[in-house]
Amino acid sequence: MTSSMPVCGVCDLRKITKPPTAWCPECEEGLCAECLEHHSLSKGTRKHSTIPITEYQKLPTDILQITENCDKHNERHTIYCKKHECFCCSSCIVEDHNTCRDLAKSTDIVQNIKTSNAFFEIEYALGELADNIKTIRQTQQNNLKKVSEKKVHILQEIKQTRITINNHLDKIQDDTIKKIHATEKNERKQIGQLVASLEEKENEISKCKQNIEKVKQHSTDLQAFVSMKLLEKEVYNNEQFLASIKNNLEERTWSYQVNNVIKDITSFGKIIIETKPYDVVLTHKKNKQAQTMVPRVLSRSIVNVSLKLHKTINTMGKDITGCCMLLDGRMVFADKENNAVRVLNNDGSNDFQMKIPTNIFEVAYISRDNTLAVTSGFSFAKCITLIDILNKTIKKTLPVESQCYGIAVQGINLVCSAYGEGIQLINPYNNTTSDVFRIETPGSCYLATFGDKLYHTVSTISSVTCYDLQGSIHWIFENESILRSPYGISVDNDGNVYVVGKESNNVVVISPDGQQYKEILNARDGLLDTQSLHYDRSTNQLLVANKKDKAMLFSSN
Repeated sequence: MTSSMPVCGVCDLRKITKPPTAWCPECEEGLCAECLEHHSLSKGTRKHSTIPITEYQKLPTDILQITENCDKHNERHTIYCKKHECFCCSSCIVEDHNTCRDLAKSTDIVQNIKTSNAFFEIEYALGELADNIKTIRQTQQNNLKKVSEKKVHILQEIKQTRITINNHLDKIQDDTIKKIHATEKNERKQIGQLVASLEEKENEISKCKQNIEKVKQHSTDLQAFVSMKLLEKEVYNNEQFLASIKNNLEERTWSYQVNNVIKDITSFGKIIIETKPYDVVLTHKKNKQAQTMVPRVLSRSIVNVSLKLHKTINTMGKDITGCCMLLDGRMVFADKENNAVRVLNNDGSNDFQMKIPTNIFEVAYISRDNTLAVTSGFSFAKCITLIDILNKTIKKTLPVESQCYGIAVQGINLVCSAYGEGIQLINPYNNTTSDVFRIETPGSCYLATFGDKLYHTVSTISSVTCYDLQGSIHWIFENESILRSPYGISVDNDGNVYVVGKESNNVVVISPDGQQYKEILNARDGLLDTQSLHYDRSTNQLLVANKKDKAMLFSSN
């Protein structure tokens, strides 16, 4: 049955042609007004959620064609084969996948897919692609302007040179001007072709971004999953396209060289085209390869987690309460004592320092727009400060209702630990605030996110709590014999949770289910009154910052 559904599915079985007014994603068929009423009252379907048929038909055509049933056997998909990356019905398992071992229930695979980290990654990638295409297009448009300006300048030189020579050089002047026009035309053609290609890609990315919103709102989970896989491949292809352009991108400039030997002149001069690489910075949340964004079974136990010291850094700080790492390897430290955010290069040298007009506590990196978000902690000026890393300026100050301490990034939003209020979601683009859940929250609490989970430390009771985005508690870790006064917290790619124990002077890693733990760093490794850490998932490195002077970067084995 086609997903466009020109007639009511129930009526069609009765040989009656009626246009549908609603769509049931679970039944995968359209319903006329009469059948919709019966559908909503029937015991087997009364809990089904329907949507207007007009909204459903807004989904992209290729998404509408995705169904819950197997095309080959017309049976419902119940299993997902991770080896072959496909959904299977019971007949498929018997015929084609009876030797496959890596199987999972389809309901487990697609559960919460629309709010999963993988979907966020796709949205981030589409946003980055659009921004990068816009950046390159703007550089090429600026190059077009320079070409035109240079043309005017060269023509003025030619006219000035023409005054000093005899009238019989008119023909030579005309020939030279024709060459200039031809050169400019050729340059404009080459640059114009690239700009046109980039605009086409930009439109494609924009369409994908629009489609993904429709998919999230109106598609079934299976449709959303398959759509995500298709988008993943398209994102990868577009990134390869963009990388090929970036590697071969050159700024083309031209100038004019006057021939001073007048008696031997055969032209006013020669046109010189010089090329040099553009210094274009493209944003990448992380270096991506084509990879399977399917929820996977965690393969690395905390028993196998070990760290090796990579380097030691002098933070020049007096009270480091927050730290993070940028995509290019630079390190960021929040110095509460000096109300300063300090950015250091890979080698530990100072890049820049930004004084904040309020108190500061924690810092987080928003890769989407290359920005740092800094909380004010216990300050009368209740706000979050946004720093533009590229321009090294304060971009914006977001007023908040409570003192914010720990901060993390979740999609396009910031998640904050608000003093006395609980966990809050803040949108930095429209300045809106909403509660994730409300609890009596003390100060100096830290936050981390991973997929649809939130991790929160409370130092006053030495607890680490894992919540979901609805505020339900998944587990609580409390063991003062191993972890006292937990502060900074971060999560690796396997869902293992890293926590700083300020009073126990150590770093403890906790398993994703909260049942196992292991001390991986202590005072013998250089920890002294440590408050903050950050796990960089793109490089598998752990940055641990002491309160004063010293931070250490460890590589995870």
